[in-house]
Amino acid sequence: MHHIEIVSQLERAHLAQLPELLGAATRADDHEPIGEHKFLRLQHGRDLGVAVLAYEDNLLAGYAHTLTFGAGDDRRVSCEFVVHPDMRRRGVGRTLLSHAVRHAESQGAARIDVWAYNDGVASARIAAQFGFRPARRLYHLHRSAGPSPALAPPAGAALRAYRPGADDAAWLALNNRIFAGHPENGAWTLADLRARLAQPWFCADDFLLLDLPAASGHPETAAFCWVKVENRGDDGCVGEVYVIGVAPRHRGRGFGRFLLDHALAHIARRGARTAAVYVDATNAGALQLYDDAGFRRHHVDVCYTRDLRAAARPECDEAAA
Repeated sequence: MHHIEIVSQLERAHLAQLPELLGAATRADDHEPIGEHKFLRLQHGRDLGVAVLAYEDNLLAGYAHTLTFGAGDDRRVSCEFVVHPDMRRRGVGRTLLSHAVRHAESQGAARIDVWAYNDGVASARIAAQFGFRPARRLYHLHRSAGPSPALAPPAGAALRAYRPGADDAAWLALNNRIFAGHPENGAWTLADLRARLAQPWFCADDFLLLDLPAASGHPETAAFCWVKVENRGDDGCVGEVYVIGVAPRHRGRGFGRFLLDHALAHIARRGARTAAVYVDATNAGALQLYDDAGFRRHHVDVCYTRDLRAAARPECDEAAA
């Protein structure tokens, strides 16, 4: 029988046990089991976040976290969960997902989304048992690190590193304008940004800003490319193109490709042997950009969704995960 704990903020005792669970799942599945965005927000107790922790004999057997977004018909809950490899096929995953669904219903959400990273048969099975259907696909692309053919810089442009503190407000405004409505990259707060800047992988030199001269005399940041360099198990040192964005009024001028080329060269200088990027399957322009730069599909993450406004379907009592 699982002991379940539900919290709205992760405390020190929870965070002490999570690394072993997440590390074991990463080694077993060759992929990190949860995303950074929700995890960081839940650590700080924001955005109607709730964590569900399942224990077996006082050991953390499984973990799920949720965030609630929007209002009215757009209100939704997004969830991710992981089960320790030694505790799978015992119903832990089913228990976590049942609690997540009940929480979403208590929030008056119109739907609940569940992410399956490196989607496989087990993820698809439990999603189907709970009445979820595939709704979104995120391609994880890889290529060997190293520069693409160099492009000439835009006329008058200057490439520089991010300045924590000095650039925060202007970058947040630009990012939220570029990614308005995006479920992960949009509507960032200063707390969201500062949480990333405080991560052990953050390096200001990995955060590239492209400035253009402006009539006001103050340079305008027209685009940016943020790189995340870290060791990822069997993949070794990986340089992820964490986020790349171009101001709406400057799109179509080649700034994205220019920054990507510089990012790839920068990743190689930082000692990474692999460059990686996540791209939504519906973003044809970005997929073409990365295909032209030599990226190829590594695996696919799938977001499964369930409409909570429809008649509730019985949850399967037989399946275990």
